[in-house]
Amino acid sequence: MLTHPNALSVDVATLTPAQRDGVACLVCAEEDGCMTPAGFVDGCQVFAHPHCLDGHTNGFVAVIGDTSTPEALDETRAFALDVADRLRFPVRVLVGMHHDVESYEGSVTLDSAFDDVASAVLATEAREADRMCLDFAAIASFSWDTQCGHCGEEDPTAQPRRFGNEWTTSVCDSCFAMSRAA
Repeated sequence: MLTHPNALSVDVATLTPAQRDGVACLVCAEEDGCMTPAGFVDGCQVFAHPHCLDGHTNGFVAVIGDTSTPEALDETRAFALDVADRLRFPVRVLVGMHHDVESYEGSVTLDSAFDDVASAVLATEAREADRMCLDFAAIASFSWDTQCGHCGEEDPTAQPRRFGNEWTTSVCDSCFAMSRAA
């Protein structure tokens, strides 16, 4: 029997031994990634990934780089500002290993991501996750573009847009609104 104030509807009979022991996610059965308590099964606490519990992302793009020293953290934060400017999307610098990369819209890894253990773990998880994962060099190689890729007009509202699971070229607000209405 699963007991928890916010109990999920889970068929306890179908749980794997790892799920029953609290080692694997109660929903997806994966054993890696950050998890949160999800209840108790026969007196044993069970866990689930936050994105498995609610099915939503937090609306941020994760920026993963070296954060092992104050200087490295400052450099990663500076790159994060560039990422936010280029993607025109809110970003969050991940510090430490205790983050669920799948709860983010996607991630951007810096060249320094493999310079410390915590960032290397997150960068590896991000690349294996079912989310967008870009290297910063790929973002930096594109020039700042305020020309709409649809109508061709110069427009300060033109920006890359997320459409389904894909990112578009820079598109102005009016063209984006027309494409969503279609």
